[in-house]
Amino acid sequence: MVCISFIEYEHNEGHGRASLIEIPGGKDKPNMKKFLTILLLIAVVGFGCQEQVITQLEVGRSKLLDAGLSLEAAQHLERAEQEEENKVEPRALLVLAYSNAISTGAARTHNVETRYQTERDRRVGELGEYEIKKILQILGERHRIQKDAMQVLIDKGAPAVPFVLEDLVKRRYSNVHGDFVQILKEIGNPALNDILKTAGDSNTPSDVKIQLVRIVGDIGDTSATAGLETLQNATADEGLKMEINTALYLLGNEGSEGKIVAGLTDSNAVVRRAAAKSMMFLKEHPTDMLIDALGDSDDTVRMDIAMALLKYPDAGAVDGLVAILTNGSSLNTKQAAINTLNHYAENGLANGLAGRLIVLLANPEVVDHEDRLRIVQLLKKPALVKQIQEADQYDNLPHKLDVYFRETETNDMVKDALNELLLVLE
Repeated sequence: MVCISFIEYEHNEGHGRASLIEIPGGKDKPNMKKFLTILLLIAVVGFGCQEQVITQLEVGRSKLLDAGLSLEAAQHLERAEQEEENKVEPRALLVLAYSNAISTGAARTHNVETRYQTERDRRVGELGEYEIKKILQILGERHRIQKDAMQVLIDKGAPAVPFVLEDLVKRRYSNVHGDFVQILKEIGNPALNDILKTAGDSNTPSDVKIQLVRIVGDIGDTSATAGLETLQNATADEGLKMEINTALYLLGNEGSEGKIVAGLTDSNAVVRRAAAKSMMFLKEHPTDMLIDALGDSDDTVRMDIAMALLKYPDAGAVDGLVAILTNGSSLNTKQAAINTLNHYAENGLANGLAGRLIVLLANPEVVDHEDRLRIVQLLKKPALVKQIQEADQYDNLPHKLDVYFRETETNDMVKDALNELLLVLE
């Protein structure tokens, strides 16, 4: 780009200013001044301008993260590694480009798989602190290479663990903490010492400690038993102690079962949550206590119990599950209850459920249209449609639905769902 400057000369009451262009007098001076003013503005805008250079790193990053063109990205990033003074980003991106080209089959198609695999393995082994942190940052941005980035960290193993744990503790990239948890689980035994150490650190938030103890239980290595027992004896957090009971149970300590079951009725909601989540894992499940826990004051407890009752079905749970549909529970808890009720209907454990739901739908106390919509969506499930069709003619359930549709329901979304159900019943 060419940049041109113009300077105008002015003379006023004996004071002057040096110029490159002097404007003569005459009738054309105003027009000339306007013209030069425009040129002066152009000069100001263009002053200091310079040609923008797009680097190999920028091109490689864009092709990999935005377009998913891993083969082209690798070529640019290989050159960027040579050109860039700071090698961290090109090296982190390059190992991801190799990984993606391999995982998608592009490397095999273009006959570079062997070279890329060799380069990838070497570079994973050479990843240092800053490259690992860069990959974690890229994970947090959520790109199409997400699984490849996770696998690189899993393959790196123990050296990556402290940095993953640091991000969990400091709540960085919270939208991908689920991925971080999966990475730690996949690394497995080599991660245990760092996980237990972090779980015992006073600077680690309580909810993160609970998450870490769950990871230890999921890894399932009995070598962690002593570390868990030490942590349990050192903490005053009753919720954490209950999580440790579950982890110990998963590692084979069946003596923890009684403590877990007793936790369902603890006055501490955190303890009850931990106990409720554990019900999915117990070999012997206290059915009556599970049914009672459907009415727990804590929403998370109700959700986990509804899920446990899907795994351990009991017809006596139907009342409590139906109550969840309209009792102010969260969307996740209501969905868990719907899933379990549908499973019961499919397996003959909820006879007459369709009739009950139709009565509930017409109840004027169910004022939330979203609750009514969920009830209709449950009624549209094949098992419930079958119940409606096979109900006693005296009950005339299709007619009741039709009357409700025509005379009572006012919400358009609910009416649309009801109309679809009625068409199926015709």
